[in-house]
Amino acid sequence: MKTSRWVLTVILMVVMTNCRILAQVLPDKTETEGNVGIGIYLGEGTPYTDIPEHRMYPLGRAFVRYYASPFFAIEGGVGLGRLAADDGLHYFSSTLVPIDARLIINFTKTQKFQPYAFAGAGLLYFDPLNQQDLPLPRNANNEYGHLTSEIPLGGGIQFMVSDVTSFGIQASYHALSTDNLDDIKSGSNDTYWSFGLTITSFLKPFDNDPDRDGLTNDEEKQIGTDPNNPDTDGDGLKDGEEVHIYHTDPLKWDTDGDGLSDGDEVLKYHTDPLKYDTDGDGLSDGEEVLKYHTDPLNKDTDGDGLTDGDEVLKYHTDPLNKDTDGDGLTDGDEVLKYHTDPLNKDTDGDGLTDGDEVLKYHTDPLKMDTDGGGMPDGKEIQLGLNPLDPSDDVPIINVGERIILEGVNFETGKTVLLPTARSILDQVAASLMKYPEAEVAIHGHTDNVGGAKYNMKLSVGRAEAVKAYLVKKGIAGSRITTKGFGFTKPIADNSTAAGRAKNRRIEFVRLK
Repeated sequence: MKTSRWVLTVILMVVMTNCRILAQVLPDKTETEGNVGIGIYLGEGTPYTDIPEHRMYPLGRAFVRYYASPFFAIEGGVGLGRLAADDGLHYFSSTLVPIDARLIINFTKTQKFQPYAFAGAGLLYFDPLNQQDLPLPRNANNEYGHLTSEIPLGGGIQFMVSDVTSFGIQASYHALSTDNLDDIKSGSNDTYWSFGLTITSFLKPFDNDPDRDGLTNDEEKQIGTDPNNPDTDGDGLKDGEEVHIYHTDPLKWDTDGDGLSDGDEVLKYHTDPLKYDTDGDGLSDGEEVLKYHTDPLNKDTDGDGLTDGDEVLKYHTDPLNKDTDGDGLTDGDEVLKYHTDPLNKDTDGDGLTDGDEVLKYHTDPLKMDTDGGGMPDGKEIQLGLNPLDPSDDVPIINVGERIILEGVNFETGKTVLLPTARSILDQVAASLMKYPEAEVAIHGHTDNVGGAKYNMKLSVGRAEAVKAYLVKKGIAGSRITTKGFGFTKPIADNSTAAGRAKNRRIEFVRLK
């Protein structure tokens, strides 16, 4: 019997000292406050009296328990059982009818796995008999009454097996105010222990997640979500999924602020609801989906070698079209490899697309006249000439047509030809020699640096300088007319250095 008492004591100590660990192992929660449980206890009792050899007999108890708060419950119950002991010299057995009230202390607020302790007070009916079920001597002489007060102390573990039913184990110690349980008076009060199982049925279900979102009411209260709405922020994900699976904010429709709801990111587009720009291309997931219709999981939707963000924000190309200007080169090749303008199919304005220059004619898409012979690449191709050979650049064109004499440049602010211009004009002179019936006009143009009068005079002087050079080369002056236009006919933007360079030009026009 001493061993049984020691075992029961150890069980109670383990339950009471490890309740927090048990709560962490089984974290499912149920609300208890306001509920009523009706249950039964079935176990065995062992007396501790003046007769040392105790026996274990069945004890039962019916009880009603009311949960005044998640931590406290009040319980009332009535029991029925039997206790007995026999050491060879002495024997007693007694029917027990305990009636008591108990205060239950729950160690965890809302755990399905719920350790508890209790203490109470009540009355116990007892009637010690001998082996022939007759009253023992002192009992027969009515030396004491059959009622005594008792104080039950103990603890247990309750586990919810359904929304309305719990199963548990319980151990208790009953201190009595009588020394007559065994009909022997020794000066110290008798006691008894009991250990058994409990089954409790509750009047209303323990539904701690009424909206079935995966969060308990306690968690929802702590987070601030609506316990009656499974999707508080209306983003298409349950609050529990947001908290436990995706780690998004169940109070924010769009956790990362990218313009897409967390639900659409997870369920529809498979983007990261915690990352503003899932593929790292410089565009938010929302902009990609809703504005540019690019793939938020692919930083280069059209596969042209440029990220969608660079196309939209830096180069202003179409992130859905690998060749925005349709010149035969991908936008990535134009920007990264050839340094051409992906928005202009003919970057150098020579009449050939950048793609044809690179892939077909192998000319320089950044130079209007690749071979420097004085004729644009496009015109050479049109005349059947070789744009990579300057020796065949004979600038004779059809009547009414005009070409820009690329490379015919002058000293700054002067009418003095640069040495590189002379080789080009030599070819012009050769062409005019070859076609003696041709008559041409030389037109001079300037940029807008300086006044109008100054630039008009400069453009006339430069046209005359070209004519003088051709006359010196043997061309009759009567075949050449000159005219200056100053900066009145620009072909490029004078606000940029590149534009001004294009506007400073000599044009060759065939008149006859």
